[in-house]
Amino acid sequence: MIVLTPFQQNDFNRLISWIDNEELLITIAGNVWSYPLTVDQLQHYLDDPKSYSFNIVEQTNLDTVGHAEIVLAEDGGSCKIDKLLIDPMQRGKGLCIPVINKLLVYAFNNLPVHTVELNVFDWNSAAIRCYEKSGFSFNHNKKQVFTLGDKTWTAINMSITKAKFLSIDV
Repeated sequence: MIVLTPFQQNDFNRLISWIDNEELLITIAGNVWSYPLTVDQLQHYLDDPKSYSFNIVEQTNLDTVGHAEIVLAEDGGSCKIDKLLIDPMQRGKGLCIPVINKLLVYAFNNLPVHTVELNVFDWNSAAIRCYEKSGFSFNHNKKQVFTLGDKTWTAINMSITKAKFLSIDV
């Protein structure tokens, strides 16, 4: 069972330790943070009033197994799941759908939103499958391109409405 707990200053070093290369940082945060991730960047992040950041905790043993953020959009009617990261030692254990479900429940029950979006790189097929199983669909007109060295990555946007989320059995 997964629960969300508030991300706090005493969690900074754990998150920093999980992000050991620039590619991973871009994968989870796009160009919002710069590598290497620092305490100052995380403090600025924590101080943002439109940001709800969480530890993802395995309830049985109270181990923190990941991190995620929900960011309110300027329009106030939507939000974005961002900076989703599972502890490298916990990947491949089927956490994606339960984590996404918890984030959607939080967003739709606690925030005045009707739509939740996220961005995912087109090469991240495992994440895309998870998001599709959770009810997300593609917004083909919303894309971002990132360059890292000689690589070009395309982030595609996916979304789910509150009505759709309430109609599916995840």
